[in-house]
Formats: sequence, C-alpha cells, structure tokens
Amino acid sequence: MMRKRQEEFQKIYHALGDDISRKIYKHRLLYALLGDKQEITDMVYEYSPACVQLKDSKVCYYGAGGGAGWLMKYDTKAPFVIDKYRTGYIEGKPIISLDTFLQMPDHREYLLIVTVGKKEIREEIARELDAHGLRYLFGYFDLQYFDLQYFDLQNEFFADVGALDGETTKCFMRHCSGNGHAYVFEPNPAQFEITRQNLKEYSNVELFPYGLYDENTTLRFDSCDYDAGSAKVSETGELIIEVRRLDDLLGDKPVTFIKMDIEGSELAALRGAERIIREQKPKLAICVYHKPEDMWEIPGLILEYCPDYRLYLRHYSITQTETVLYAIPK
Repeated sequence: MMRKRQEEFQKIYHALGDDISRKIYKHRLLYALLGDKQEITDMVYEYSPACVQLKDSKVCYYGAGGGAGWLMKYDTKAPFVIDKYRTGYIEGKPIISLDTFLQMPDHREYLLIVTVGKKEIREEIARELDAHGLRYLFGYFDLQYFDLQYFDLQNEFFADVGALDGETTKCFMRHCSGNGHAYVFEPNPAQFEITRQNLKEYSNVELFPYGLYDENTTLRFDSCDYDAGSAKVSETGELIIEVRRLDDLLGDKPVTFIKMDIEGSELAALRGAERIIREQKPKLAICVYHKPEDMWEIPGLILEYCPDYRLYLRHYSITQTETVLYAIPK
C-alpha cells in the first residue's frame, strides 16, 4: 500500500507544470500527511499574492475572535492582537486594546489585518481606524485574490460549480468581455436566488438549482447560515438538495472550462463529469484544500481520465484555504 501511494504521489508530482506548483504540492502534501501547520505558513508567505504586502509590512491582527485564532495558528510572526473587548492571550500572543496600540511609538508602521467578517462591524471598525489614520486590510476580503483566481481566458464555455452568489461567473464575464457562455450550479435555494438576481443581466448564462455529484439523487445539506460559503453536503444537514451528474445535465453541450469549489464534494463531482473530461478535455480549476486526501485523489483521478493533462497549483489566500489545482490539456 505504501509503495502504491508513493507511486501515486510521484506521478502527480511529475505531471506538475512548473516549480511553483511543485513547491506548493510539497507544502500541502506534508500538511495533509503530517498536519504540520508550518508548511501552510511557509506556503502562504512564499506563494500567496498577499505575501508581497505582508512581507513588506509589520503585521498585527485586529479582532481576537475565531478568525484571529484560526489565522494565528498559521502565522507566528504577528506579535500581538488588538481587540476592544477581550484581554489575555490568543495562540500565545497578547491581546491589547486599540488605545494601548496607539500609544506605541511605532504603531503607524503596522498593517492591521482585520479578521472580523460581519459587514456592519467591519464598517464600524473601518471608520475607527480611518479616524486614526491607520493602514488596514480586511483579511477575508482584501487578501482573497478572486479576480486572479481561475481566469485568464476568452470565449469559453464555463461551468461554475458551486456558484454561491454568482460573483465568480461575473468575474468570468468580465475577463471574457461578455463573450463567453456559463453553466451555473448552486444547490442552496437561498443562494440560488441570490445568484439568479446577480446574473439576471446576462443572456448567455444557464442556471441549474443542483449540486454536482457522481449520481443523480438527493442528499442532506448543511446551509451553514453564519457562512454560506462553507455550506456543504452533510449527513446532519437540515436541507435536502438535488444532485446530478454533469455528464447527464449537459449532455453534448460544449464545455471548455470547469471550476469547482464545493466544500469537499469535488471528487464525486469530477466522477460525474468523466465523459465530458475524457472527450472534451476542458481546462479544470478544482479546489483541493477541503480534505487532506484531495491532494492526491483529485489529481490522480484527473490523470486517470486524461494522462496528458499538465497540472498546476496556485494559492490565493492568507490561510490554508483557496488552493486551486489547474489541469491544462497539452
């Protein structure tokens, strides 16, 4: 078993198309196998587009909630966290007040990474930091490089699998100057309606209220109301959604590009798109960070379907999320 797994890793490694992809693969593979958080920290600081800003700045975090706790597990360089309401320590680093921070002689040298996600609280924080003339970025928004993620294309037939709110499809339309065609899939009824409204101006978009999977059935689904982007198939989910095979939904329609970000169901969805991948060889952009085994099972399946794909890895956030595997036909 160990020898077979080693051969699988080597096959994927040799299919990677550049040094960046190979180095990201090494970091993520060690993280997947050993759980070594330092591998994620090193990967982010070396290869995320945000690293240019972070490397050239003294960084601290604003907000000592769950977001800061998550980020601090991976980033050991920030010396403290600022918070209005909490004191003590988080991940071994002191929590200080904004007043204390403002009394530091070098406080204007810091770039504050705001880890708060709620819109109304972000707006309040922005007003406060602006009043003091401080430099800041919102970690989950300003440092997520969505316009760089997935696209460098023209006139594609694009499958947006896991649309959430339709913003990725809108980004696709911007990059192809509105000349492409999109098939958009979102199984969460509330998010599907948001997607429908956001894309109503486009005549070259087809909307499907389904998730993609390796069979046509119904599944339980956790809508994750506090963070719709983390909604996923779950045995304890409160919703029932319909899932379909992409091969069955699209039939012989042209597909030149498939993007998948579906919180751990990517492998099953790829199995349901086997015929399209084998016959049409579309470009693929598949998220590979939801499960440790994604790092070998997903590229392994893609190479099984089309051994002549060239693989690339890129990373787009300041956390362990948003690592994308690209498969490009030779």
